[in-house]
Amino acid sequence: MDIAAWLSGLGLAKYATIFAKNEITPEVLPHLSDADLEALGLPMGPRKLVLAAIAGLGNADMHDPKPVAGSTLRVEAERRQLTVMFVDLVGSTALSSHLDPEEMAEVIGKYQNAVAGEITRVDGHVAKFMGDGVLAYFGWPRAHEDEAERAVRAGLAITAAVAKLVTPANEALGARIGIATGLVVVGDLVGEGAAQEAAVVGETPNLAARLQSLAEVGCVVIAASTRLLLGELFELVDLGTHDLKGFATPVQAWLVISESQAEGRFEALHGMRLMSLVGRDQEVAVLLECWRRAKAGKGQVALISGEPGIGKSRIALALRERLRSEECVSLRYHGSPYHTNSALFPVMEQLRRAAGFEHEDTPEVKLTKLEALLALAVPEPKSAIPLIAEHLAIPTSGQYPAPEDGPEQKKAKTFQALIAQLEGLAARQPVLMTAEDAHWFDPSSLELFDRVVDRIERLPVLLVVTFRPEFAPRWTSRPHVTLLTLNRLGQNESTVLIDHLSRGRPLPVEVQAQILAKTEGVPLFVEELTKAVLESGLLRETGKRYELSGSLPPLAIPSTLQDSLLARLDRLMPVKEIAQIGAVIGREFSYELLAATAQMDEPKLRSALDELVRAELAFCRDTPTDAIYTFKHALVRDAAYESLLKSRRQQLHCRIATVLRERFPDRAEAEPEVLAHHATEGGLLDDAVSYWHKAGLRANYRSANAEAIAHLSRGLDLLATLPETPARDNREIDLQLALGIPQLAAKGHRSAEVMAAYTRARELCNRHGGETSRLFPALRGLWTGYRARGQMRTARDLADQLVTIARRSGDHSLLLEAHHAQWTTHYCLGEWRSVCKHTAQGFALYRPEHFSHAFIYTGHDSAVCATAHEGVSLWMLGFPDRALARAEEAVTLARKLSHPPSVMQALSLAFVLHCFRHDAAAAREKIEAMSQIAHDGMPRWIPDAKLQMAYISALGSEQQARAGMTTIQEALAADEDVEAKGFYVCLFASVCGLAGEAEAGLNALKPAIEEVATTGARLWESELHRIAGDLLLGSATLDLEPSEAHYLRAIQVAREQHAASLDLRASTSLARLWAHRGDRRKAYDLLAPVYAWFTEGFDTRDLVDASEILDQLQ
Repeated sequence: MDIAAWLSGLGLAKYATIFAKNEITPEVLPHLSDADLEALGLPMGPRKLVLAAIAGLGNADMHDPKPVAGSTLRVEAERRQLTVMFVDLVGSTALSSHLDPEEMAEVIGKYQNAVAGEITRVDGHVAKFMGDGVLAYFGWPRAHEDEAERAVRAGLAITAAVAKLVTPANEALGARIGIATGLVVVGDLVGEGAAQEAAVVGETPNLAARLQSLAEVGCVVIAASTRLLLGELFELVDLGTHDLKGFATPVQAWLVISESQAEGRFEALHGMRLMSLVGRDQEVAVLLECWRRAKAGKGQVALISGEPGIGKSRIALALRERLRSEECVSLRYHGSPYHTNSALFPVMEQLRRAAGFEHEDTPEVKLTKLEALLALAVPEPKSAIPLIAEHLAIPTSGQYPAPEDGPEQKKAKTFQALIAQLEGLAARQPVLMTAEDAHWFDPSSLELFDRVVDRIERLPVLLVVTFRPEFAPRWTSRPHVTLLTLNRLGQNESTVLIDHLSRGRPLPVEVQAQILAKTEGVPLFVEELTKAVLESGLLRETGKRYELSGSLPPLAIPSTLQDSLLARLDRLMPVKEIAQIGAVIGREFSYELLAATAQMDEPKLRSALDELVRAELAFCRDTPTDAIYTFKHALVRDAAYESLLKSRRQQLHCRIATVLRERFPDRAEAEPEVLAHHATEGGLLDDAVSYWHKAGLRANYRSANAEAIAHLSRGLDLLATLPETPARDNREIDLQLALGIPQLAAKGHRSAEVMAAYTRARELCNRHGGETSRLFPALRGLWTGYRARGQMRTARDLADQLVTIARRSGDHSLLLEAHHAQWTTHYCLGEWRSVCKHTAQGFALYRPEHFSHAFIYTGHDSAVCATAHEGVSLWMLGFPDRALARAEEAVTLARKLSHPPSVMQALSLAFVLHCFRHDAAAAREKIEAMSQIAHDGMPRWIPDAKLQMAYISALGSEQQARAGMTTIQEALAADEDVEAKGFYVCLFASVCGLAGEAEAGLNALKPAIEEVATTGARLWESELHRIAGDLLLGSATLDLEPSEAHYLRAIQVAREQHAASLDLRASTSLARLWAHRGDRRKAYDLLAPVYAWFTEGFDTRDLVDASEILDQLQ
């Protein structure tokens, strides 16, 4: 190995002299340590880069190297999927025994020409002639999206062509063919001239050759890996499994008979691999309801969003299957990644299919078919035909006047014609429109569909649109639009899908566990990996179950997608290497970083990037040196990345990390997660942990909860691989404490993840002496979890510990957070005076700079929290006006901070207060604001906002109350927070009373009242009893004693808590009952002193009600 060239390839040419002076040879490289390199004078960055590169070298690299060009980072080999064909001339040995050598040479020549002609006709590559054998590749040096199909078509054509050849003795020739598909490593060309071939490493060529030996004369035999990619394009016969030389397990083989008679290409390709529809009953039901409305003339739009492979097209197909027996028109539109800027491409393709265009049709025939199609539905087809014909590139030959309008007028008239066609179809029958992969629709098509969405609101039309999450449809706010976001399947649903695919035969536990872990609920991945395992020979059937006979292969890009992705990359062979380096950087990469990594001459690099953009593989913003490039599709980036050898990937990641740290410190500071990723993949694990931690803290500061969880979890995973030391434990404590904050915001105070993070942090703190700066936030986090779970005794103890620790430390910011825990604890306990006591102490300690502590402890600002809790507490204590002022102050402060979690805290408690004040309009305003924030990035709050809106909407009438009951009950079942749940039970029970469903309300109140004794969370205890009393009065029973008992208990609790407002409410209810029973004096004596205590809020409903009753009682 040339050490100087190797160092140059790493961008470290300046150290070549040092290596030579110290006699560092290829044999020495594996024995070099970090300390050795430091002794040679290499800084940390270059040391890490050299060690990562050494780790990626094998013995072959040491002793039989390929030179590394220091200026271009030339890739010597790559990984890719190939379909390999092996052709054999049957009986060639017998022929050579009785034919003259010259005649035999002529036969071989004709045979080779015939074979090569059919291979090249479909753009295959003849890799090698071996006398009577021919080796061919489909997918190298250039890939197409349908390589397996091309290979099989070529195979059938070869057998037919060779069968037409005869020897000079008039003997017929015959060929047999084997085809296999699989992952290989393709290296440099070896040999020269006719002997030149591509060096391919992998079992696929050998498999193709072995399959050829199974074939009869004139037959094509394919591997299961090839069959998987063909769908039902060909008629096939299962040849069973065969023991082939060189393969440890039996190999499945298939015989190709002919092309199939499938109705359409889509059905042929997808029919076999059609996924079982699992876990989507609710979505299908929504679509069927949309169809019902559409048929009634109320047009609907159903938007189906989800990541690739999540099952969007499968659900759309399920809908078409359900409607197959109905009288309707089906129009299907498909977006294409290759035509995102081709005006009206999906629309014109639909018209081509509907008109029945054939490839061999002349322009005249196509025009006739178009005329017939438009005449069926367009009132004035003569004006529409030239417009649409122009889009379809059909000359009208003077039959129609050429449109003379400008581009915009022409487009408008084209839109009018297309919408007129839709209206004409809808006038005859209901129409189902399916627009799939709308994320690939061109702007003109999207503009047309904007108008379609508007128009169909008054037509019997259902438009179903599928798209990936990166697409933002403009129609979501329309009243006739329904949005369905497809989530990944849960583990149980994935298990059901696996069971369907295995025909009810259970897989081995370890196999199923790996499938579930690797596929993570993506239906396509579940299906493809399960099928790969079932068809790989790694499992054997034993009775009614499978048993493992090998190891599970790793999940990569599904083989069904490999060819199409590689085809896009191969279109720019000369600059593919730049795409690969860019792919290692990421989905988006800057010119500066790419240039520093690739170390290529600037003119050459710019030319390569220009070609990348021209090939529509990437978008470019700005111009070098400020240019930013983005891969057009994430899967294209993945394919480019996966085509690199693993050792090369690690080397590039390590180089990128070094370049970022040394040459782009500002970006490293602003985007530590980028540096963390490259350090991780480059093997710089110690550095990577630090960068993941820093990235998590930055994400916490921005309230980017999902990102923070991902970054910090990654850091913890890597940290676990490092040696156990006290320093490592301290790093873990910091990571766990940082992780608790976004877990709390994203998954709720009660979540197991939150408790696990803080429990682990406390455990490590205790192991090393309980340093205050780390122990305090650990205990604070645990307090949050126990409080939310209703374990109030433990929560109170932890809150007291926090005060003790904070006072001992002398740190005012810690003491503020200790009081923060105290006022929230007392709030849950219903100790309203104590709440105000601790909020007052908190305000005395609060400084604006303490806002940053929200990210260390609770995820929201302490002053906002104190003000909001004090607002509710003041209402409880009997100061409704002061309470309202404090609630609004909390909202104002939170919005001033521009901190969503703090805003949500203020809004949610303001909603509580407005409900107590019976101010539905103000409550609705707060809910709408909460809902917007929740949908913009705080999904944990969405159920709360939904429940609260349902409550406010239910106040209008008995019918609305009945409708609201279901929504509230569903949301209530999902909410376990002790602070919120009691309040929501009160709301639900109140709505039940309005709906005349007292029994349902009482059934909800009973366990909530019983739970108070268990948890000690008494904040809603008085209200729970008061509402129970109201509902009992509204029930069929004539017995007033149960209601009276609940009212008395409500009054007792309220007075224990000094909750004058709750005392007033309960006393008003009891006074009304006693008055009804005839105890008017007793009722007056009960209510009068309670009412007289108040000094404000006399315009609030509770005080107005009490005043009216007192007037009636006098």
